[in-house]
Amino acid sequence: MKKLLILLSGLLVCSGCWDMKEINQLAIVDMIAIDQDEDGIFHAFYQVLNPPSIEARRSGPSKAAVYTYETSSPIMGRTLEQTGAVMSRNLYTSHLQCYVVSERMAREGLFKMANYLENYKERRTNVYAIVSEDPVSKVINTFTLLDRVPGRNIRLLLDWHARRLGINKLPTRMKDIVAGIPFSRPTIIPMIQYTGDTSASLSDRLEDINATKQSLKFSGGAVFIGAKMVGKISDDIKNQYYVLNGYANRKQESFKVNGETVAVEIRDIQVKRKWVTKDKLQIRMYTKMGMINNEQDKKLTVQNISEIEQAFNSSFQKKCEEFVSFALKKDWDMLGIGDTDQGRNRWKDIHVEFEIRSKLTFLGNTITPYE
Repeated sequence: MKKLLILLSGLLVCSGCWDMKEINQLAIVDMIAIDQDEDGIFHAFYQVLNPPSIEARRSGPSKAAVYTYETSSPIMGRTLEQTGAVMSRNLYTSHLQCYVVSERMAREGLFKMANYLENYKERRTNVYAIVSEDPVSKVINTFTLLDRVPGRNIRLLLDWHARRLGINKLPTRMKDIVAGIPFSRPTIIPMIQYTGDTSASLSDRLEDINATKQSLKFSGGAVFIGAKMVGKISDDIKNQYYVLNGYANRKQESFKVNGETVAVEIRDIQVKRKWVTKDKLQIRMYTKMGMINNEQDKKLTVQNISEIEQAFNSSFQKKCEEFVSFALKKDWDMLGIGDTDQGRNRWKDIHVEFEIRSKLTFLGNTITPYE
């Protein structure tokens, strides 16, 4: 007990963390958007939180959860310095949720941005990066609903998408773009769109019941090779990329059985690769299925279950073959064959064949359709 009292007494005279800063000296950055115009000028947008603990008279109306500050400079490194001319606080990026990059800047390449972020330890590359089809000013100046902090809202959407596919963490961070530079397989970064004519930059937007009228949504993906955007893909191709490259272990699929639509969730996906010859790669996929929707007007029998499994195997194999044809047409090594010893510098010469096996294990609450 005596030792404990001595220890507690010592703690009373200890100073706090030596680099602790007062909250009213910091601008807590939630999201950063970057664009580069035709003249080579960089435009940076910093979205900072308006903490409710700070009095409204010091930080503006408490109704707005965030504020956006814009700076411009011909040198990327100067955009951060320019914030001193428009805000009276130091930028604090430890709670940064994501980077938003304009499509035109992504197509020019993100080498300068990657080098800028990597050259200083307080800049973060382990957060999500997304590409905007619309002007980044429209995206970053939009209030979001439910979660009123836009950067966090975007991160939660990406986390939900990852969980839906059974992915622990989507490989869509700035560091993933950098890590993918030396590889043949592209890096896929989600693309975001704004639904509306003008940005929802006024907090009055929060009073509108129509949640999708002026909002942000994800649509497709940007294909990066060597830190440079080379094209776009649909959501379906993006999710197929995640499955065939071993990222995802869950996905929803629909196909025809006896002329009627059946929808399933495939889960516990296992993808294995085997080189049959030096010019032939076999990709085998094993998966379990759970029924989501069955429009057949017949009872689920052992025979019908077998028909469903065979129909899925055939449908998904065709989808995989179309995925390979798409990659060859675009000249994108979507399966990363060029990163193997057998396929290096000749991935387009490799013939890829697929073998799909499935088992329907979850049938739902009824096996007999209502009439």
